[in-house]
Amino acid sequence: MAEILGLTVTDFPFLRMKPANMPWVLHGNLAWGWRNQPHLRNTGNWPEPMRKEWLNDRDQGRTAGAVHQQRQFKQFLRLRRELDDFRPDIIVNLYRDVAETFAGEERPQFWIHAHDSVAVTPYNLWTFFRDNYFEEDPDRIDILTGHAEAALYLANHLQQSGITPRVVPEPIHPNGLGHNAIAAAVHLDWERREFGTPIIPVGIDPFRFGRDRDEEGLSPLDTSRDDAPLTPQQAFDLGVEMAKAWRASPWRVALVAGVDWSHANDTGKNLERIHPDVVADQARFAQWKNGRFGNWGASWTFDEMEQHAQWELLITIVLAGAMSETGSQVTYADFQPTWVCNDNFVTTVFEPR
Repeated sequence: MAEILGLTVTDFPFLRMKPANMPWVLHGNLAWGWRNQPHLRNTGNWPEPMRKEWLNDRDQGRTAGAVHQQRQFKQFLRLRRELDDFRPDIIVNLYRDVAETFAGEERPQFWIHAHDSVAVTPYNLWTFFRDNYFEEDPDRIDILTGHAEAALYLANHLQQSGITPRVVPEPIHPNGLGHNAIAAAVHLDWERREFGTPIIPVGIDPFRFGRDRDEEGLSPLDTSRDDAPLTPQQAFDLGVEMAKAWRASPWRVALVAGVDWSHANDTGKNLERIHPDVVADQARFAQWKNGRFGNWGASWTFDEMEQHAQWELLITIVLAGAMSETGSQVTYADFQPTWVCNDNFVTTVFEPR
């Protein structure tokens, strides 16, 4: 029976840009956002920890952002050591994609990239952030190796279990993959960036219901629509079946949730969230690091995700299902709240099982 190594890594895109970009979402809202909510632009209305990270109108959170960035670099090196020790045949990257790969009317709940390679430009972001941390040529192209055979094997197993995945046989994103998938690949190979291990990206869209998303948040939630994302239970069950598939396979698999926890802009604009929900994330993280996530499929609701800006944890719930199926225990976990950088970062290592 093949082993699975479970990991989580942040997908925060500005970590691979210059440190001054770390609070970019907040800077953007102060410059041109919150036009209908001017009180949110008054730093005096912010909670004390957020004001502390902001420091002053000259620093504007840049010092705190640089500190967060350096702490994450250490997390990346920890994860790389785990991968090197485990020596996976494949990295399966569960990632969040919001109308990037599927930018038209079709918006699947989730999909599996089943191609043998994809060309990406890791050192620019959305084509206009080009001043990257590595000082690489922003137009440099790297090839990420895929594994079509294993991807189709996974898709076939899921179909037989009653879960119908959307299979993407050829890259269709303008940059090969969505920026969050690229981020996880870079973060897991931070020092070398050789991308030698085949990667199977699995995209998940948590913002369906016809919702639009920008720096300020999400358009109104309408659960009467029939284009719902995966429910928490469906996400958990997907993880269970993925674990069953990989354990019965000939491949050693690193199953990675490349996603952050709550985001300042992952809830309705009317809720006026200007920072991640640190308290709600800390409560869930206490369950997570102590292995108390076996009921996460049943214990989450869309209302809770909306209230606490935790929609993207659907991706983490997939990993929770997989680790529940394997019985893996957490051997390392780190929670990094960021009051001015839009996201909370969680790093996790599970024992291989």
